[in-house]
Amino acid sequence: MIKIVIWGTGSRSCELMSSLHIDYIEIVAFIDNDTAKHGEFFGHPVYSPDKLTELDYDNIYIASVFYDAIVEQALKIGVPRDRIFPSGALYFLQQSEKIEKEQLVEMKSLPFWYHKFEILPGVMTPGICNYKPYLLQHPEVRDAAGKNVLDIGAWDGPYTLEMSRRGASVTGFDIQPPDNSAFNLTCRVNKIKAKHICANVYDLSPKTHGLFDIVLFFGVYYHLKNPLLAFENINAVLPMGGLMLFEGAILEGAPKVDSFWREHADLVPLLRTIPYAYYVKDTYECEWSNWWVPNMVCLEQWIESSGFEVIRMDTAEGDTRGYGLARKVAEIGQEHIVLPAHCQSDVQ
Repeated sequence: MIKIVIWGTGSRSCELMSSLHIDYIEIVAFIDNDTAKHGEFFGHPVYSPDKLTELDYDNIYIASVFYDAIVEQALKIGVPRDRIFPSGALYFLQQSEKIEKEQLVEMKSLPFWYHKFEILPGVMTPGICNYKPYLLQHPEVRDAAGKNVLDIGAWDGPYTLEMSRRGASVTGFDIQPPDNSAFNLTCRVNKIKAKHICANVYDLSPKTHGLFDIVLFFGVYYHLKNPLLAFENINAVLPMGGLMLFEGAILEGAPKVDSFWREHADLVPLLRTIPYAYYVKDTYECEWSNWWVPNMVCLEQWIESSGFEVIRMDTAEGDTRGYGLARKVAEIGQEHIVLPAHCQSDVQ
């Protein structure tokens, strides 16, 4: 029996407890810096960090976005570094019979997983964003052998992995360094040779990054203050006829996920045929990085005005997400023109 302490009583701990099924683990206690949360959590006592020295435990598992800060705090209290793990390590412990020893050590050490996906046969990661296989269920990309693919917003690389399995040469593209996310780890344990570019989509250009046959653009545009610039940059790195697969938040299902739209749900049907995008700071789905959220007809207009023909579009997750496939059919035209200077003759 392994005696453990879990540090954190927030949403990550709730998710952990709902999926934790290891018979040989005994939870001794939870730790939280917030004294208002002391008492009990899932039937176990909650203590402040200074109580750690009084507890009998083997390892600490941190279930918090403030992983690095908590590690530093635990070390100052006197907890040995080799007894501190991210909470995700527990997910892999309960799947350890399917994971090689070296892989298990590496997977247990990663502090944060974003995507929840099958990283190895039968082995699921503990991410917060589910892998969505339907995003790649287009006949045009079923066989990607010999294709050059760009995966924008790759994070942990589940779509990079799948397109690599289909025979493509894939480049991940993300503002997250590939060792901070699980991208490099995903590639190593699956023995794929995907590249990675750590950059912003605003800086994407054919001169710097080359051309691609297919671009994946999942879960990104609504995090941008200038989504149209992103679509135009994607156009620029595709040849004529190149494909873009896209996915993101849409307004049709907004009342299901956002408090403002829950109170104004009657407006959604009225706007369904009008190209409309909702812009707000800090509040949509209580996520500070959400900016522009279009309805489906607006998203289609964004894409078509960026030189694409939309081949198909659909909604998912209760109409809260839109996705589809588009083909490049035109270069980006002028946004405006500058009139030539007037020629004036001298007045005699």
